[in-house]
Amino acid sequence: MPDDESYDIPPMDGLVDEDTGEILDDLDIEEEEEEEVDLSGWVWVVMEPAVRRERLAELRTWVQWLVRTYPWTLTHLTPCWYQHKDVCELLTALFVSWVRTYSPGSKRDTAEVEWIDALYRTVPRIALKECTAQKHTDPRVREFRDYDRAFEIYSKVSDDMTDKALIHPGLHEMIRQGAEQ
Repeated sequence: MPDDESYDIPPMDGLVDEDTGEILDDLDIEEEEEEEVDLSGWVWVVMEPAVRRERLAELRTWVQWLVRTYPWTLTHLTPCWYQHKDVCELLTALFVSWVRTYSPGSKRDTAEVEWIDALYRTVPRIALKECTAQKHTDPRVREFRDYDRAFEIYSKVSDDMTDKALIHPGLHEMIRQGAEQ
C-alpha cells in the first residue's frame, strides 16, 4: 500500500542533460527540439557533393514554380541555367530571399513587394546570350590574375589607401537618432 506522500515521478528521459546532469525545464526541451532552417548554407562551393545535388534539386523545383508563376521569366531563363554558376548564384539569391520573405514571422510590411521588385531587377541578368532553348554553350572561362606585387604597391601608396580619414557624412544625423532612442 503506497503511503500518502508518494508522487508519480515522470520519466527522466529528456528532462536531464546527460552531459551536465542539469535538470531542464520545458522551455529548454522545446528549444532543443526545434530546428531552425539554416539558409546561410547556400554557398555552393562549400557544400559536399551530396548536399549540392540535393540543394540543386530543391532550387530546380523552385525555378519551375518561378517560371509557372511569372511566365515572363522564360524569355530570360534558358533550360541549361543550372550549368552556369553565375545564373545559379542569382537564382539562389532570389530563392533564399523568397523563402525568408514568405516564411512566417517576416517583420517588414513591404517584404513581398520588395522581393517582387528584386525579381524584376535580377531576372534580366540571368539571360544568356550564348545559350538558347535548344542549345547550351559552355561559359567562356577567363583567367583572373591577382598580381600580389601590384596589390601591395597599390595598398601602400595609392590615394585611396593613404588619404586621411574624413568625418562620416551622416555623423550628425546618427548622433541625433542615437539621442532620440
